[in-house]
Amino acid sequence: MPSFLWSVNKLLSCCQILLDGEICIAEVLFFVLFDRAGNEFPLALVSLFSRLHANMLHVSSNTLCSCEYQGNDALEFVDVKTIQAMVSMVPHTPAVGPQATQRYFLVEKPRFNVALMAGIEEELPDEPDVSDTVDI
Repeated sequence: MPSFLWSVNKLLSCCQILLDGEICIAEVLFFVLFDRAGNEFPLALVSLFSRLHANMLHVSSNTLCSCEYQGNDALEFVDVKTIQAMVSMVPHTPAVGPQATQRYFLVEKPRFNVALMAGIEEELPDEPDVSDTVDI
């Protein structure tokens, strides 16, 4: 897969999950409905990103959440109910240590969270009708 498409994919398919009481960043690869003895379990296969770079987080006053993509080395099935929010992971190459490495920083997608996925919608105020405008 071309690196550009791979990077765009990271922008579109990442999420924050609650794993063992800790918020983690993961790329969702696919969803599956697992059936065991008549009980269905919705699962997602995810590839976990590394832990956040603690020094960058501290120096940036907790604003730059930067981590590395681990690919197939960090695959895990998780319950879809552990997904907390959809996020974007934007590529960047900070000069950290002796050599720069490809990393990703987190961008939360505003107004798109589990509440929306659960069907809870916020009522938006009416927008003015463009036919009511007057040309001057």
